Amino acid sequence: VFFINASREFEQHPEVRKLNRLGDEHIKNIVEAFRGFTDREGFSKAVSLDAIRENDYNLNVTLYVFPEEEVEHIDVYKEWEELAKIEAELAEVEKRIKGYLEELK
Repeated sequence: VFFINASREFEQHPEVRKLNRLGDEHIKNIVEAFRGFTDREGFSKAVSLDAIRENDYNLNVTLYVFPEEEVEHIDVYKEWEELAKIEAELAEVEKRIKGYLEELK
């Protein structure tokens, strides 16, 4: 059985907000995958009947073809600088609290 997860192959309709449609490029991708019967990570996969049987005959596409998740790029240096800034602020607050506690003695 050949599964195609085309859940990301659409464009929004320009006039109707909740209506999506397939553009020419999306249709081309789907047809190429179908005709080629090729596995493409996150898009299409040929699944054996044994695998389907092992999944209690569940034909949910996302069970076999997982869409690739977008990876968020994290600037480690920038985050490290932000952490250092927060730690400096924390040290200043702790210093003020310690001063207040000394005044209460």
